[in-house]
Amino acid sequence: MIYLNGQLYENKEDARISVYDHGLLYGDGVFEGIRVYNGRAFRLQDHLDRLFASARTIRLDIPESAEALDRILSDMIAKSGKRDAYIRLV
Repeated sequence: MIYLNGQLYENKEDARISVYDHGLLYGDGVFEGIRVYNGRAFRLQDHLDRLFASARTIRLDIPESAEALDRILSDMIAKSGKRDAYIRLV
């Protein structure tokens, strides 16, 4: 499952970014690898804190707040139906 620009996609082929995307053109970006155990993201606040700190380091604006990302991730986990999973938040 992929969340991109406010939409959920079941298939990776359906999730597309613009060829003008800054990360694609210049290769800048940040990510966090997050484990899900028993339907909950493990140490999510720590991951979000690190993500935002990394973004600040390269002067990258994250378009969502940490609170919004928390809600989005929780919603994705619930909709996926998976109890244990790995999330790569880019």
